[in-house]
Amino acid sequence: MGYFEMTSPEAVGISSEGIRAFLKETERTGLELHRLMILRHGKCCAKVTWAPYDENDMHPLYSFSKSVTATAIGFARQEGLLSLDEKITDIFLEDVPENPSENLKACTIHHLLCMSCGHETEIGDRSSQWRKSFFAHPFLHEPGTFYQYNTPGSNLLAAIVRKKTGQQVTEYLRPRLFDPLGMGEVYCFQLPDDLETEAGGGGMKMKLEDMAKFTQFMLQDGWWEGKQLLKDWYYDNARVKHMETKGDSAGHVKDWANGYGYQCWMGNLPGSFRADGAFGQFGLVYPTLDLCIITNSATEQTQTMIDAVNEYLLPCVDPEVHGAAEEKGEALCLKKSIPVLTGCRNPMLEEKLNHSVYTLADQDKTLSGIKRLVGGAGIYVIPDDGAVTQIRFSFERDQVVLHFTENGVEKDIAAALDSSFAFSVVDEIRYAATARWRSLRKLEVEIRRMDAMSGARIIFRFDGDRLIPEADETLMTDGGLGMTERRMAEFCQTACLEDVAIEVTGNNPGVVKE
Repeated sequence: MGYFEMTSPEAVGISSEGIRAFLKETERTGLELHRLMILRHGKCCAKVTWAPYDENDMHPLYSFSKSVTATAIGFARQEGLLSLDEKITDIFLEDVPENPSENLKACTIHHLLCMSCGHETEIGDRSSQWRKSFFAHPFLHEPGTFYQYNTPGSNLLAAIVRKKTGQQVTEYLRPRLFDPLGMGEVYCFQLPDDLETEAGGGGMKMKLEDMAKFTQFMLQDGWWEGKQLLKDWYYDNARVKHMETKGDSAGHVKDWANGYGYQCWMGNLPGSFRADGAFGQFGLVYPTLDLCIITNSATEQTQTMIDAVNEYLLPCVDPEVHGAAEEKGEALCLKKSIPVLTGCRNPMLEEKLNHSVYTLADQDKTLSGIKRLVGGAGIYVIPDDGAVTQIRFSFERDQVVLHFTENGVEKDIAAALDSSFAFSVVDEIRYAATARWRSLRKLEVEIRRMDAMSGARIIFRFDGDRLIPEADETLMTDGGLGMTERRMAEFCQTACLEDVAIEVTGNNPGVVKE
């Protein structure tokens, strides 16, 4: 049972058919949604999840994190710990270069909040010296006159919270925001600097309902259950346009051309705004409709998603309905699935593979360990210390178990062969996988990490006694945190299971021992 009272869409003036039309449109346009929640008048009228993702998974937020970090700045200002007019050079004297420019000396916290610090481009430094790189980067424009989306600037806001409060953003917000809202764990990746600064510009993860609570908190201008946690001045400033984005250097158009506030984008409807993370992590806020729409997805087509909201969801909201009807009715709660792999079984080869062990063909070339092999957008650091040296397969009634020997230890991932997902836990990480025979000698396996928003499609090609794996991302994009290069290697059949001993432990299908 969640925090928000469940009610039917019609009870809060929303057409169920309009919501279903929105879902059909996202399917038609090929958008990969993971989770959706719709709140009106503080009640939940729709909740949809797409397998294998669950509403209780910690989902990467990307730049949705920025709105949370800005809220921490708001609380610090409320407590008199900082001023928005404070110069950033005064806060980080140790990082300022000799003879700083007049533009750099003029930059304030306010300018960081509204993406107008004066940089013309973002820095690419993710080292322990990223703050020095930020200050050394040319401040070509007078602060407040030039818009440039700037994630390192948002990370600097998190560093300011650390400097001014002695706490990280999530630590500082815990008693002030997260606990009063009843929010659970909020994870944030830490940068490698001397402050161990949280990546407040894009490193957070939350569960769906906690995203919804934060979005509702923004709608309610800092009020929660009759108490004003954050004073009016903050949202009076945060959700208004400070910087023009139409015709900017990035060429923003449509829903990204309405202007920028304090770490949030302005919307089309009067007064609307959104917390906005890459690949469709949205907290859409519509104050005139008393409406919040929360999404998790994995798509580069984020404008297409907002187009679907504008064309299908918003028109089905009756602005004249100002409160929930007495009759609650049933909320629209649906469980759907992202596309799964489907294909025919391959009994003859499956029988052969059930008895085969494959070992590296070239001992100097290793396959990446499972964490790096699967990867996943939203995983901020993936170690390259694992090495798979042996693979075998166990085909069962409705799944195949992949046995990877990594650093001398066998680790198993099950993949469903019945148009669904199978789940496995390896090194305390939960994975979901689906598989199919792509052709007579190619087995395709899609593996996703449940605390990421993507994964890998691995094709195992069987060529005589050789096994040749290939891997692609499940997310079609040219970049994303956690999407790292994989080491690939060929394998050759070296043994039959009849020739080796198998030790069965618990649900483990078997550990091969020489």
